[in-house]
Amino acid sequence: MKEKTIEAIKGAILLEKRGQVLYRSIAGSTGSDAVREVFTKMAEEEQKHERILAEHYSSLVTRGTLAAVTSLGQIEDHTGEMLTEAVRSEIEAAGYEAAAISAAIALEKEAEAYYRGKGRDAETDLEKELYSWLADWEHTHLELLSEMDRALMEEIWFDNHFWPEI
Repeated sequence: MKEKTIEAIKGAILLEKRGQVLYRSIAGSTGSDAVREVFTKMAEEEQKHERILAEHYSSLVTRGTLAAVTSLGQIEDHTGEMLTEAVRSEIEAAGYEAAAISAAIALEKEAEAYYRGKGRDAETDLEKELYSWLADWEHTHLELLSEMDRALMEEIWFDNHFWPEI
């Protein structure tokens, strides 16, 4: 179990690092304060996940078991509060943010699938709980990004009069 779990935790840490890099890059490159705020918050959440995973990695290497987790923290659905009218209006449909959102969606799908798979293969309840928590949290990111993507699509359709005539 130990080697398999160590490899799974390493893969999870890498996913979280990729998310941080992507989200910080988007936050640093966008001209929109509202979009910057959304992606900065998401990068901070990925960093929190990485810290939790690092604790587990350290515990696995030194003690041979996952760290005791008293509280992983409440999974928060930020979709409503983060997808404000300012964010909707400041994202340029054909611009950098739209491409970044698509890349972020792919990353979150990959992360959620990874955690769900590791949770199914987990050998202990603690492992299952950890991966389930991470998968659920990544799913909230995916929902937020998907909603941003839907809003962009509607804006593109509206602006270009793509709606079918009835």
